[in-house]
Amino acid sequence: MSVSFHLCQPGRGASCGACCGLYNFRDHSRATLTERLATQTDTFAPLPKEPGAYQAAARALLETRRATPPLFPAVRVCPLLGFLDTERTRVGCLGHPKVTGGADLRDCGVYRADICETFTCPSFTWLSDAQARLVHAACADWYLYGLVITDVEFVRGCLRLLEWELAGPVDPEVLAARPETLEAVRQLFALKETAPGRGTHAAVFGRFTPDTEGEPLSRTLDYAALGARAAPEDEVVLCLGYVPTHLEELTRARELVRSHVSAVAHALGA
Repeated sequence: MSVSFHLCQPGRGASCGACCGLYNFRDHSRATLTERLATQTDTFAPLPKEPGAYQAAARALLETRRATPPLFPAVRVCPLLGFLDTERTRVGCLGHPKVTGGADLRDCGVYRADICETFTCPSFTWLSDAQARLVHAACADWYLYGLVITDVEFVRGCLRLLEWELAGPVDPEVLAARPETLEAVRQLFALKETAPGRGTHAAVFGRFTPDTEGEPLSRTLDYAALGARAAPEDEVVLCLGYVPTHLEELTRARELVRSHVSAVAHALGA
């Protein structure tokens, strides 16, 4: 692994439940996912910490959610995912022994406990330690952190654009060290949530769309149909979930990305 710390629960406001299917819905807005997590948290909170109760509750939740199928059917959505703190700022497994006080109830969800214990998401090896620490510092909340830390191409793409803007290499540790620069980086990464004009029920998740088997399929831009040529910003544009059908839409998305990258460069040089 190239990352030296635990990406799932790094602390200081950040946590991630992406591997449990947190974002695997057409509507994966913060408000919708907050409500879903709250329901799951409240369902398990009063239950005795024993398999029968947790299994029954998990089955009931899965049954009520049948009307809201996952965006990628091949990726499971676990009903044991919920808020771990009273302030509801940290997400994680409600069946983990550190949460239940001893009993390991992870088998009551959609994955076996040994799978949960041994799974390592690609970000552990595809991100450098410095890149991961920058995301951790800039995205100190459960919703944004999970969106960004699991999108390696988005993180790399943003940093690559910044290097082109500055005509030289960029050290993520330097970006994280200055409050003004870190805030500009946060606004850039926050485009995963705030970028306008994408719709809230899109049939894509970032640069991926389901194939015929429900597996994630990487998207590309049809430059011929758009009457456009490739631009450096396009990787990030796709990662943000844009599906431009006209050149004007693509141009606006590129300009949005470019303006945020320029803001980081300006803050770094100020």
